[in-house]
Amino acid sequence: MSLEIRTPGEAFYLAAEMEKRAIRLYERALLIFSQGPCRAAITEILCQERQHLSRFEEMGAQAPDFEQAQLLAAQAARTLFPGGLMQAQRQGAFASPQALLAYAAEEEQGAIQRYSGFAAQFQGPAGEAFSAIAKEEESHYHQLGAL
Repeated sequence: MSLEIRTPGEAFYLAAEMEKRAIRLYERALLIFSQGPCRAAITEILCQERQHLSRFEEMGAQAPDFEQAQLLAAQAARTLFPGGLMQAQRQGAFASPQALLAYAAEEEQGAIQRYSGFAAQFQGPAGEAFSAIAKEEESHYHQLGAL
């Protein structure tokens, strides 16, 4: 079930939840792979995800009412890094730095699609903000591909 996002506040909330999931995944990955060859790649990606969360919070996202927030959190859980760290491991994301970068690039692609959709859906500052973040995600996607 995909919940319809009706307001910029809901879209900002969903985006912030998506970024929080990404941050939690990479923080856990750092605990597991703190000495391995993936450490540098994980650290860089984690830094970028924290910057995204900070930008969404700075844009003044207002949390919707409690019930709506729960539904949005559930949708965010299915949107970015579904299955969390264990799913990433099952998909081989931590087999090598290259595998992690490929996994992260795939997830970035999903974020690009979602944020581009919000940019098209909303006018004014909200649409502009989502457009800018989508472009940054595209840049990250290309950076990950180059690595």
